[in-house]
Amino acid sequence: MNCTDAQHSSPASHLTQVFPYLRRTPRGRFVVPSGLVVTPDYNMRGNIGEALLLCGMAPVFSASIADAAFHLATSSISFIVCQHRLPDGSYDELLSISRASATPPPLVVISTTGDWPDYFEAIDRGAYDFLAYPLIPGELQRIVSAYLKLNFVTALQHGNSD
Repeated sequence: MNCTDAQHSSPASHLTQVFPYLRRTPRGRFVVPSGLVVTPDYNMRGNIGEALLLCGMAPVFSASIADAAFHLATSSISFIVCQHRLPDGSYDELLSISRASATPPPLVVISTTGDWPDYFEAIDRGAYDFLAYPLIPGELQRIVSAYLKLNFVTALQHGNSD
């Protein structure tokens, strides 16, 4: 985009370059999917938050299950990335809390150990996916992008996001 294009394009077109899944609902509101990042580890938050931003999601950060439950109750969360073990519980408690909503967001578990038994347990309990930390570059983006392409765009096309 050159300077002339920038002068004649709308603010919405600039936003859609940053947030590719930004859409205007039938009521005229902009919708940007939000991803809840649940971990007390600041480095992990930064890495996961950056991955969500690269996918066009707005990251919402939480350090505990209690804080995450508050965000789930008061915000429209499209995706959850949660550390396997937290100071006040585990991803399993957050899975139970998120299932209380009409359309529970998928939850990806992030583990610093990456043990296979933990992987199978998380998938059996309903986790969307399970990744070892540190993340392989692009791995979380691939999972989130695939989910957004299949679900978020479809919901907007059917008018279910407003």
